[in-house]
Amino acid sequence: MATNPIPLIIPCHRVLAAGGKIGGFSAPGGSMSKARMLELEGVAITVAPAQQGFDF
Repeated sequence: MATNPIPLIIPCHRVLAAGGKIGGFSAPGGSMSKARMLELEGVAITVAPAQQGFDF
């Protein structure tokens, strides 16, 4: 990386799971936070977040 004049850096909230699903996100708020950040950036999310909490 030290010699690369243009490093390719992709923010982790921009990485999607297979099939365009939200996938996981370890920050507070989980996948809902990830979906909100993408929404703020103008990315249309048409599917529900892939990981939800369990109701036991």
